Amino acid sequence: MSVDSTVNLEDGMQEVTFLKTPIMATYLLAWMIGDLEYIEAYTTGDFSGEPVCCRLYAPIGLATHGRYSLDLAVKSVEYFSRLFDIPYPLPKLDLVAVPDFSPGAMENWGLITFRTHAVLLDEHSTNDRQREIAATVIHEISHQWFGNLVTMDWWSDLWLFEGFATHLAYIVVDELFPAWDVWSEFVTRVQHVLKQDALRTSHPVEVGVANPSEITQIFDEVSYMKGASVLRMLSGWLGEDQLLKGIRKFMMRYMWGNANTDDLWMTLAEECEADVPEFMRRWTRQTGYPVLTITEIDESTIMVRQSLFLSTGDIREDEDDFIWPVPLALATAEDPTPKNIMMTTKELVLKVDTTRWYKFNMGQSGFYRVSYSSRALDLLGQTLKSGEETETLKTADRVGLLTDAAALVAAGVSPTSSFLTLLKYFEDEENNLVWAEISLRLQDLVAVWLEQPTPVVNAIKEVQRRLFKNIVKRLGWTYPEGEDPAIGNLRALAIRFAGRAGDPEIVAEARRRFVIFMANRDTSAIPPDLLFPVFEIVLKTTTGLEEYEAILAFYRETYSPGEKVVALTVLGYGNSPEMIQRTLAFAMSEEVRNADILSALATLRSSVMGRAELWNFMRQHWDILYERHFDDLRFVEYFILFSIGMFSSVEKYQEVQDFFANKDTSQCDRILANCLEGIRTRILWLERDREDVEVWLKTNGYLATTSLEEIGKSESSVGGMMAIATEEDGQYVHHPFSRRTSPVHAGHGLQLSLAGLGRSPSGSSVDDVLSPATNDTRHSVPSATSSCSSSPPAVYLDHPEHQNLNHLYHTHEHQHHHHHYHHHEHSQEHGHQRQHREYLQHSFYQQQEQHSRSQIYLNESAARLIDERFQLSQQQEQLHKSGAVLSETVTAAPGVVMNELMTMSMAATTMGVTSPQVMTLEGELEMLRLGGEDDC
Repeated sequence: MSVDSTVNLEDGMQEVTFLKTPIMATYLLAWMIGDLEYIEAYTTGDFSGEPVCCRLYAPIGLATHGRYSLDLAVKSVEYFSRLFDIPYPLPKLDLVAVPDFSPGAMENWGLITFRTHAVLLDEHSTNDRQREIAATVIHEISHQWFGNLVTMDWWSDLWLFEGFATHLAYIVVDELFPAWDVWSEFVTRVQHVLKQDALRTSHPVEVGVANPSEITQIFDEVSYMKGASVLRMLSGWLGEDQLLKGIRKFMMRYMWGNANTDDLWMTLAEECEADVPEFMRRWTRQTGYPVLTITEIDESTIMVRQSLFLSTGDIREDEDDFIWPVPLALATAEDPTPKNIMMTTKELVLKVDTTRWYKFNMGQSGFYRVSYSSRALDLLGQTLKSGEETETLKTADRVGLLTDAAALVAAGVSPTSSFLTLLKYFEDEENNLVWAEISLRLQDLVAVWLEQPTPVVNAIKEVQRRLFKNIVKRLGWTYPEGEDPAIGNLRALAIRFAGRAGDPEIVAEARRRFVIFMANRDTSAIPPDLLFPVFEIVLKTTTGLEEYEAILAFYRETYSPGEKVVALTVLGYGNSPEMIQRTLAFAMSEEVRNADILSALATLRSSVMGRAELWNFMRQHWDILYERHFDDLRFVEYFILFSIGMFSSVEKYQEVQDFFANKDTSQCDRILANCLEGIRTRILWLERDREDVEVWLKTNGYLATTSLEEIGKSESSVGGMMAIATEEDGQYVHHPFSRRTSPVHAGHGLQLSLAGLGRSPSGSSVDDVLSPATNDTRHSVPSATSSCSSSPPAVYLDHPEHQNLNHLYHTHEHQHHHHHYHHHEHSQEHGHQRQHREYLQHSFYQQQEQHSRSQIYLNESAARLIDERFQLSQQQEQLHKSGAVLSETVTAAPGVVMNELMTMSMAATTMGVTSPQVMTLEGELEMLRLGGEDDC
């Protein structure tokens, strides 16, 4: 609150009295004490009757870099006041840049805290940095109403307030910066959560929370971006004006108090006269999302079938009986205006002219993927190539076509060659966001194939080089004055990825400019948008230390937060063992703040050598790192992700399982389970499509025949992964819900099963409490956010069934390698050994099935336990609201509100309620954006 009075005391001290704090949730209370300076500005007061003072505080000498954010704050306060039809409820709003702040930002009421680089902008900042700061600042200010003035009833409703804050931030950014095309950018950001939510280890948007200690684990992409995506889908169904009318009514009804998810759905249903609760519950209480498979019956008829989409492609029949209400948004060549058809059945037959292009999910507001026939996809591609429908198929739709095709390839629904062929239709594409998605999907491919024979890896990089070098030739290196920022972004992207692929001209030019820049810090040699690409290219193409030392010196000299992040992040691209070891040591030194350590480590996974060293480093120092950062869950999760998240071999999968088998993973079980399933997905992808990719590369002139012959000789001389997919050594199994055939090798059955992990139809047991009528608990697995992990924790690893499986696996592995070693010497025994292997395989699957049944029992028992804890917490909250006296062990809900400042402070401490310490999506993914989502 603002200062009420200041009194000078006799001993030279001052007594400062602040205005009385309004009724509020304890977790939103914050103080800030430090040597800071500020700049200020005022709203017009046109809506609220009097101006609101907005200030930005920063360490001495940095406050002027906050002018951009302060201007955004003033505009946002006025915009949200009009949007909600409620004036900003406090007399002041402070934004504070905190140098060593672990979260990206926190929406404390009237005192929003930010990590320094998430709120300060200098003259060297990039266009992307401006967008990220705008999204972060506006997101946190939206919480001053939706989250602070109306607070969630319990942490189970966290997703609603975070999802809406994200959705509302995009609405405001679109209003303030219409040229940015933020909704297309939204579609690109959604791809990350679509990827995460396609894992069996994902969880529903709406998660039951039995204890505040579980809160931190649900601050993830599902809470933020899936929540925001589903709300955008709701907006598309109801209409944005209707949605906002319902929100205003909701805010008026529950302001200065608490509300839950159902309160909002009921309010929207009243205002919009639609069954909002039924529509939303099916999306928020069910894990995952559907893929629509389009089958062309004849030239005028298609059948649409929805089924659960999994990145592994191995959907079981019992996992695929859920039906989502899907807004189809179907557009055709004859009528490009989307038809608002709601699909509420498993299958639907529609009349469509299949001789011309048609597209579902027009505008990409739906949270699902679409699998077209090869002919339909080809028609869409030809349309893009001809340029006939560029205005009809907007940026978001072109991004959707690319990302859906790439996801279906990784899941085994389509061959990888089909995606590589699709890329040819985008050679003349001019939009930066579309090219950004092409770059990311190519990096996914490179990341999985990175440890394959060098000729194949280089051929894939040649695909990348040819695509991006033409853009560099067209746009050049110079930034003309007044140029559209999107063109500048595309230039930087093309230089980075053509250089990353080793284009000799671009590498030479990057190195030339680097020398000039380092000599006198000449920004005309390296404009701000090219700083990261040039630094990366230089480090990737040298084994000497001179350039590494120069970038390290630049990090130490610059005062710009953005430049520091760039310099620190690119160190991981060092291309020699010495550079990698120095980066690891430097990241852990006192020169690097704890909040920035991950930026230095993120890019180490971009090389085979870096991956290996980072993994070794984590194993050697795990106990120290875990103890030091135990209370910073984000650090632990991302450290695990960066260390193991890019592996794609059975051997590494086993190493990870073995390493964590005797570790306490209670605070990181969710990310560990996600990583293991991700590794499994990449293993299956590589086994399934290795030959398909090599044939495509050869056919299209990227890979010489001699290279393929060398690869074949190499594969025939070694065992392990290279032999897994052969017809002789494996059996081909057709998954009932997949279009493609996948080789499964008996020797790796356990490794690829995630220890019998099942997928929860509803994640946690929140349905049992909130909506018994729609509950579905078959084969239920507790949410990864619950106290019973869906990854194999220590208690699970001790389970007899798991030990039996491990014994069988190792026995079979021994037999397999023994057979392989003596194959040529004892060929006459081949038939006998093969029969024995088939017997072991049969026994293995019998054991696995028995284990799965046991695991289902354990999971259902855990789900019931979570239900009981959730119900107990709800009962305690009701008692609290009725004035009953609770024992000291009862944990406060976020809605506990008090009037006196000191009482609030004491309550927050004694009752165990602490700040969730969450950064916004934009801030949290910063190091991933700089290093690339799957950096290689």
